[in-house]
Amino acid sequence: MPAKADLYRTAARVLGTIDKRGWVLRYRYGDRRLLEDVVLPTLDRDPAVENLLLVGCAWYTRHYPQLLPRKRVTTMEIDPAKAAFGGDPHIVADMTDIAEHLAPESLDAVICNGVLGWGLDEPDAVESAFAGAAACLRPGGLFLLGWNDIPPRNGCPPDTIAALDGLEIADIPGLETHSLIALERNQHCYQAYRKPQAV
Repeated sequence: MPAKADLYRTAARVLGTIDKRGWVLRYRYGDRRLLEDVVLPTLDRDPAVENLLLVGCAWYTRHYPQLLPRKRVTTMEIDPAKAAFGGDPHIVADMTDIAEHLAPESLDAVICNGVLGWGLDEPDAVESAFAGAAACLRPGGLFLLGWNDIPPRNGCPPDTIAALDGLEIADIPGLETHSLIALERNQHCYQAYRKPQAV
């Protein structure tokens, strides 16, 4: 693990130097471009959104907090070596433990992209993670899910996740649809939900 952490830290430094010169290296696929060019900028312009959590870090997500300059962005990643690609603050934890790290109703948005089916796989763990995320959302808060609807990544499709039943379907920020296949090659879908307003 130290060797991997050193490699990631070196990669983050090199990429940071390149970023500062205005040559931000990005993942070229359309699903990531949609997130970076439409969804995150829309959230950044939304005055109702102040505190966001981005779940899952990799070299191609390192610049996501900079796409949200008006917001307080926290990142979360289970792999401690990938902390080099996280923001500030960054939480090293499994998403199943989200409620141990963030207060109830403290977030305006949670973006969980590329996590379901990519390590968050077992039904009980998915339920725990998504129930925790819902608890951390304020009423009216957004939960954006990005997942691949192909085997073996789709073992827990959203319509089978009870923790999402308490949320309302919503439009993906910047788009007028609740659900969208953003990349056909791997059936990468975005789906948006909102925590109901308190009555």
